[in-house]
Amino acid sequence: MLHQGSDDHRRLRRLVSGAFTRAPIEALRSRITEIAEELLDELEATHGEPTDIREAFAFPLPVRVICEVLGVPHTAISGLRQQFDRLVIPQDSGDPDTDIRIAVTDIYNTLGKLIAFKRNAPADDLTAALIEAHDNGDRLSEQELVETLFLILIAGHETTINAITNTVHSLLTHPHALSELLRGDDEAWSRVVDEGLRFSPPIRHVVLRYATADVDVAGTRIRKGEAVLAATVAAGRDPQRHERPDEFDIHRSTSKEHIAFGYGAHYCLGARLAKLETEIALRCLFTRFPRLELAAEPAQLRSISLQGFTSLSVHLDGQKAHPALPTRAKR
Repeated sequence: MLHQGSDDHRRLRRLVSGAFTRAPIEALRSRITEIAEELLDELEATHGEPTDIREAFAFPLPVRVICEVLGVPHTAISGLRQQFDRLVIPQDSGDPDTDIRIAVTDIYNTLGKLIAFKRNAPADDLTAALIEAHDNGDRLSEQELVETLFLILIAGHETTINAITNTVHSLLTHPHALSELLRGDDEAWSRVVDEGLRFSPPIRHVVLRYATADVDVAGTRIRKGEAVLAATVAAGRDPQRHERPDEFDIHRSTSKEHIAFGYGAHYCLGARLAKLETEIALRCLFTRFPRLELAAEPAQLRSISLQGFTSLSVHLDGQKAHPALPTRAKR
């Protein structure tokens, strides 16, 4: 779907788009909240110790949600985590254990087994609908079936992990903005999601493309056949679009004017789900742990395509007095 255009793209997109429209996504709100609270219950046991919020919260939340949408066990992703990482993080080209072709083969083999299992155990979920489109509708080839599941699995969790983690980091490094959110109502959490996506989006560059015709962009001629690597992260910092673009401002009137989810025909199918997951994650996390603070400065993720951190170590119950809360009594 990422690499197809015109009729083929529309055909593939139509087969899955119904699962990501407003009504079915909004229906997931209570379940996403339930999963978030379950994960935070587990985090409470780590009180007093630094916690990697990326690993313990931002990763499992979208993984569990997208696997429930697909109707597959969450081990379908967690068991393939190293293989997915090889696709988005630069690897040592001389190490056969990190060969991207091996990772792709492993993923395809696992998804093939999953499809075979689901054929024998039909259910009311997105995977079953895709199998039906292949087996009885003749609207998907076997390769398209596997690759569509592949795309939904990786896109359904990888970017949301970074959207949650990046915005948590932005709030922790902008305490006055966090104070306002803690004093505000629930709607404030949905508003901050777009500013987080503008300020520190999960995607750094889109997939490499080649120009199909000569085109002029901002005074530069791109010739037909030339490679194009578009930096979506730069669009959110465009000073012609955003005033003081390098500032994190939860009241910014242009926050929604980002392209974190792409644009046009290839606008991300799961954008609505990703934004809802991020909103719920932020609200539940900071409501439960309003004194959350960084335990260490995080290291940037080394990736051409993704923007984020390798981990985000925090103290769940920080010692700093928070402007929105009573001064903490010394123990």
